[in-house]
Amino acid sequence: HMCCGSCKAAATAGIKSVPFADSVSIDGTVATVTAKPDQKVDLIALRDAMSKSGFPAKEIMVSGPVTLTVAHMCCAGCANDLKAAMAQVRSNLLDKDHVVVDQAAKTLTIQPVAGMSMNIIPILRQMENAVYGASKGTLATASSARTKRVAVR
Repeated sequence: HMCCGSCKAAATAGIKSVPFADSVSIDGTVATVTAKPDQKVDLIALRDAMSKSGFPAKEIMVSGPVTLTVAHMCCAGCANDLKAAMAQVRSNLLDKDHVVVDQAAKTLTIQPVAGMSMNIIPILRQMENAVYGASKGTLATASSARTKRVAVR
């Protein structure tokens, strides 16, 4: 909820604690975060900062590829299991045909269906439930990293 100026101030302070956040504006239950020029946007850090400030994000919308660093990917079996788990994710907006698992880099790259945006929060939750938590989640292109909308209701 964003019932008062104190709530907005606490949410803003939480969001601004992430290194890439340049400015934050809150309209109702939606925070618009503008990234500093040439900074990588880490969606996991943003999610965690919002939770720590008492305003866990219900939505972080992305319209481009996101590369997630996955801690548990020690072998080809883990990489294959992660790819299979991603095929089971409940999302009409996740482009399941373009999921890329890189075992050597310990990364998973996902993206929404072309021309769409997707909420990364339920996908992260489903990954965590399948024991594939992400420690970092960066937007793949700098141009898509400029402004992100995050629901803080």
